[in-house]
Amino acid sequence: MKDWSLNLMSVIHPQSEASVRTDVGAWGSPSSATKFAGKHFGRLTLGIRKSRLIYPALLVLATIGLSTAGLSGTSVGVLRTTLLHGKTDPSLVVGTPRPIRSDEWNVDTPLLVAQSHHGYPRITMDGIGDHDLSVIPDIPNTDWSTAFKPWGLPALTLDVEHGFAARWWLISLFLLLGGYLLLLAVTDRTDVAIVFSLVLWLSPFFHWWYSPGTLDTVGMALLALGAFLYSLRASSTPRRVAWLALAAYSTISFVLVFYPPFQIPTALVAVVVGLCYVIGRWQELGVTWRRLVLDLGTIALVVGFTLGAFYIHSRSTIVAIDSTVYPGHRRVSGGGTSLLQLLSAPFGLALAQHGLSLNFTNQSEISSFVLLGPFALLQMQRLHIRGFTRRWRLLLVGTAGVFLLLTMWYLISLPPVLATLLLLDRVEPERAIVGLGLAGILLMAVFCAAELEHRDLSPATLDHRDSRIPTRNRQLRSGALACSGIAFVMYFWAGRSLRIASPSLHLSLWEVGIMSAAAAVAVFLTCARKVILGGVALVILGATISLPANPLYQGLGPLTSSPLLVTFARDEARQQSVDNHVWISFDADPAVNDVLIASGVPTLNAVDTYPVAKTWKILDPNHRFADIWNRYANVYFAPGATGTPPAFHLPQPGAMIVTIDPCGTAAGQLGIGFVVSSTPMTYPCLKLTKLVNNTDGLPYIYLRTATAR
Repeated sequence: MKDWSLNLMSVIHPQSEASVRTDVGAWGSPSSATKFAGKHFGRLTLGIRKSRLIYPALLVLATIGLSTAGLSGTSVGVLRTTLLHGKTDPSLVVGTPRPIRSDEWNVDTPLLVAQSHHGYPRITMDGIGDHDLSVIPDIPNTDWSTAFKPWGLPALTLDVEHGFAARWWLISLFLLLGGYLLLLAVTDRTDVAIVFSLVLWLSPFFHWWYSPGTLDTVGMALLALGAFLYSLRASSTPRRVAWLALAAYSTISFVLVFYPPFQIPTALVAVVVGLCYVIGRWQELGVTWRRLVLDLGTIALVVGFTLGAFYIHSRSTIVAIDSTVYPGHRRVSGGGTSLLQLLSAPFGLALAQHGLSLNFTNQSEISSFVLLGPFALLQMQRLHIRGFTRRWRLLLVGTAGVFLLLTMWYLISLPPVLATLLLLDRVEPERAIVGLGLAGILLMAVFCAAELEHRDLSPATLDHRDSRIPTRNRQLRSGALACSGIAFVMYFWAGRSLRIASPSLHLSLWEVGIMSAAAAVAVFLTCARKVILGGVALVILGATISLPANPLYQGLGPLTSSPLLVTFARDEARQQSVDNHVWISFDADPAVNDVLIASGVPTLNAVDTYPVAKTWKILDPNHRFADIWNRYANVYFAPGATGTPPAFHLPQPGAMIVTIDPCGTAAGQLGIGFVVSSTPMTYPCLKLTKLVNNTDGLPYIYLRTATAR
């Protein structure tokens, strides 16, 4: 008989050696063995066993506890630094707020707090023009599409600080649950699923890039795939429908994240893993082609109908985003990335402490994964793919293939036709690291599960291959030793290069050696199929290099209890003009601008998530500078000379400076009624509302009184 059938039975239905042989003799044919395996496979995995729900339950309890305490990883404490004059921030529990995490504390969080003042409407008046938030996954709103962005739901029912905290931890929860469910479905091992879901979550990439667009792009994709694979095992219609409903819901959530540079690599990995699993284990699953087509068609119908309704609902916004110069029209070629960045993961603690000294300006330039894919490939090559049972071969080969494909795109490039076909020309190579890292972790998880199955098989059940077991075990250990040596050399080179490139990083050779050795030990244990020991080592390493990227912070005090809030609210109440109630800040201090946004008053200073053409026409009537403003960008304002038209400057693709005369026609048409500045201003239309003591870091606030000229 085929040895894969017996291998399968030994793992999913443990028996003594004698009983295994008796059953084999009774079957007498591969078809009988397949039927028996399928029967017991289905019986074991109709649902998730109660013991396998302990880990998810603990994750949910941790999420509830941290949310109830109002704790999160926000770096909003950066806004308090200049006001504390060296004193300890009372809201900071542990860690250090990170200025480089500006996508969070300087963009998303102030807008979320602003939303809380108005009941989380779909349309926000912050920024240049009214913006539709239904297409923005980071900002909760009451549009029906938020039902498919579950991380945003707590903000709609709780106070702003607890809602924010719950949102923060739900972002992680869906990644952890998605990883766990998929790994359970693929490996049928609780230990592998727990270990590698934690290893995935503790990747530095996710903690530097902490947002729904990163964690939940991956989390929802894995949740959708895991739910679909479980639906194939369901023998009852209600259970099957429940899994398919979860798969459809998660797929919709994945799409509505709306960040193609992360979605495309993640989707490639998920599709390949799913296809290889289903094809490789078709007989074990015992499903028919008719059922598979029906299930996929049902999901496609539900997802298509929902997304079609959403497109009609938000068409103008989607078209506006797709029509932008950046990122809508952006097309890129592969390669040109930094090998040093790819190998920087073990030095995350040093990067967290001194990240800005490396001239990094974005989380993508300071984040990476602990690479596991290359070492799984080395072990697969050493043990030979034919040395794995049939149920694992296609899955290993397919996952290895997509890992190599994304590695090629990241480091070198791909033929333009292939890149266009796979939509990778929409993925900046440094963003493709999310797929590269994910595929590598899944590949190592599958490799470990396959090897654990091999270890658990009784030698007596392997018949003619009995003599190969000692040789295979020696190959496994020697290969693991070689992998650990390569890991040490690779990471030591990276740490030494970082140390030379930036002395201000304060990395000593001892630190480089210790972190490289820690990575090497984790790689050795994992490659030697010591899943528990290797998993603990990887989790400890991941926690050390990833968690310091974000502090543990209580509440949102810098945005909810700033002294400036009273001033902004008081002056806003004094303004009687309906047309001139918009605020503009010329202050370069984010502690002023972010509080202004969070206060709930309408302001031009919020990030321009997409350009509202009719409003930008006020600033650029002839669209002469559309290539500058037709983009996603952080918009900063500078005062222009009296009588001069607005001017535009683009220091980088995602940041723009608009110079505007506060007394000019454009300012009047934009409805500007208040001007905030850190320095005195002498424009004829500006009247100081109150003399503020600038030694306390508070700005000057002016009322725009003159009629725009």
